[in-house]
Amino acid sequence: MNGFNKFFNSPLVYRILALVFAIMLFGYVNIDRINSTREATTSSTTMLANKSRTLKVPLQINADTDKYFITGYPEKVKINIEGPSALVTATANTQNFKIMANLEKLGVGKHTVRLTQEGLNKELGYRIVPNTIKVNIQVKAAKRFPIQVKFNKANLAQGYTSGDPELSQSTAVVTGSKAEIDSINSVVANVNAQNNLTTDLTQQTTLQALDKHGNTVNALLDPETVKVTIPVMRPTKKVALSLKQTGSGDSDKTYQLSSDVHNVTLTGAQTSLDKISTLALNVSVTDISSTTTKTITVPTSNGVTADPATVKVKITVSDSDTESSSAASSSASSRDAASSSDSSSQQSSSSSDSSSSADSSSESASSSSSSN
Repeated sequence: MNGFNKFFNSPLVYRILALVFAIMLFGYVNIDRINSTREATTSSTTMLANKSRTLKVPLQINADTDKYFITGYPEKVKINIEGPSALVTATANTQNFKIMANLEKLGVGKHTVRLTQEGLNKELGYRIVPNTIKVNIQVKAAKRFPIQVKFNKANLAQGYTSGDPELSQSTAVVTGSKAEIDSINSVVANVNAQNNLTTDLTQQTTLQALDKHGNTVNALLDPETVKVTIPVMRPTKKVALSLKQTGSGDSDKTYQLSSDVHNVTLTGAQTSLDKISTLALNVSVTDISSTTTKTITVPTSNGVTADPATVKVKITVSDSDTESSSAASSSASSRDAASSSDSSSQQSSSSSDSSSSADSSSESASSSSSSN
């Protein structure tokens, strides 16, 4: 026991303990710096490590697009880049490079073209997929076409019809190869609708250029879409209105019917409208003894409605004796006028005959004098 106490009380032990505590204190004070150094080393290692990434980027075409119409190439291509991690990340985020197909020295026809890049850092390796494309170069042409609307009227509810379509633009310019443009028969806007349509239909519709067989032509359209509105309504028809006197009025009076309304517009199913050519409006004169105005409802049936729905009819009443006297007076006046005309004719004839006799006598006298 005394030896153990003597060992711990020796100067060597105190020196060892002091060294241990000094190392522990140094480590505690510099732990943050050690960690920072470790992190910096790890980060540096990460930045220097290689990384690969595949990007999808637009393909740029170098060609005289004012003169030629080019088809067959993809809109985008893939490129796999590999290199330092930080550089790959920056390139992927900025995409400050281009992938191109140079067609400037190519003429009309089909060609296979190798794709190239421009703007990638030289420290990056890359691989373009696909590395070649096939293009078709043709002489460019453009033509303006009227837009035709295609709409299936079978989608209308029973008893309804559709009016003329209204378009945001009535024509479209189609651009493509001359051969394709020459094959275009029509530019159409196909309007889709649900069944049993009863209200106006408005739709943004994609345009299509079609040949005479109804096949889509490979061409560009400007605009690509149009707004189409198709009015939906029940059929209408304008018919003449005839006034018909009914009922028994006073026997000593006469009745005349008149109205400012001569036609009405009917609305209903087309089959019902086809059966109507005119409408008879019955006007009763029963108990009517003086001139008056009646409001008569226009008769309709089978779901047909009329506009206007009612018509004002004026019933002019006059005494029969008055009309007879007026008629007789008018007849007498006519006879007097005729008689006067005949007398004038006879007087004119007599004057003419007298004049003729006088002329004859004068001629005879002249002749006699001449003989002497």
